[in-house]
Amino acid sequence: MQVLEDKVAFITGGASGIGFGMARAFLAHGMKVIIADIRQQHLDAAAAALDRSNKNFHLIRLDITDRDAIERAADEAERVFGNIHVLCNNAGVASTVPMDQASHADWDFVLNINLGGVINGAVTFLPRIKAHGQGGHVVNTSSMGGILPLLNPGGIYSTSKFAVRGLTEALRLALAPHNIGVSLLCPGLVRSNLADTTLHLDPSGSQDPGSPFGDGESPLEAGMDPLDVGERVVSGILSNEAYILSHGEFKDEVREAFAEIIDAFPDNQMIDPKRAALEAMRRQATIDAKRVAANIQ
Repeated sequence: MQVLEDKVAFITGGASGIGFGMARAFLAHGMKVIIADIRQQHLDAAAAALDRSNKNFHLIRLDITDRDAIERAADEAERVFGNIHVLCNNAGVASTVPMDQASHADWDFVLNINLGGVINGAVTFLPRIKAHGQGGHVVNTSSMGGILPLLNPGGIYSTSKFAVRGLTEALRLALAPHNIGVSLLCPGLVRSNLADTTLHLDPSGSQDPGSPFGDGESPLEAGMDPLDVGERVVSGILSNEAYILSHGEFKDEVREAFAEIIDAFPDNQMIDPKRAALEAMRRQATIDAKRVAANIQ
């Protein structure tokens, strides 16, 4: 998408943190924005923070695990603003339950929202965006924890965000023929309300030894301004970027992670010619699909 003015965006988890940063950035660029969120207090705070004379935003209380509710929200969004052009599957939760101690309920809590919410958004909105034929863009919020594995307390979260990454990279190739761009947003630390939705969070606020934060201080306070992330998303949509990366402090670590993968391949391996030919065909098809995706207008 090369023009955002008067386009309509639907943002899940849109009333706080990264979602609200995107909402404010989109509004500043002349878009109409549906701000969907499960927490009424966040919706109320978002409404109070925005200029009520601006008629370009609309609030919807929404549980993204409720598929019928998402369909109703999509209908409401179209009644208010018309066709949806930009879908931001952003709502997410965290967990501090160690993955080797987690119950089924612990896993379900995170995966049903972080991964299931993205799937539910895609199933609901993609047919509508394809049907109006005006093109569009999807932004799925993963995390740097979807590129780099987090230590054990974050393992369930990291699992969900790695899954969002795979879904998004494949979806970009699938939607390119329909003139719909897809981007994966992988932020680092951002000032947000993620702690409000963290399962089994220790309320004491105590920090590990060596932490730069004192007792009662949250690491989130050192995070990037959500509006800066929102503006980074705007530029990513306009440039049709496959990966929207906002936190430069991770660059060397990501390079090291991918170097470790490359180094794990066997050297001087005899590869079956038929298998090699098959994979060469698959690789070329992927290259062609990525070329189409990169050239969406």
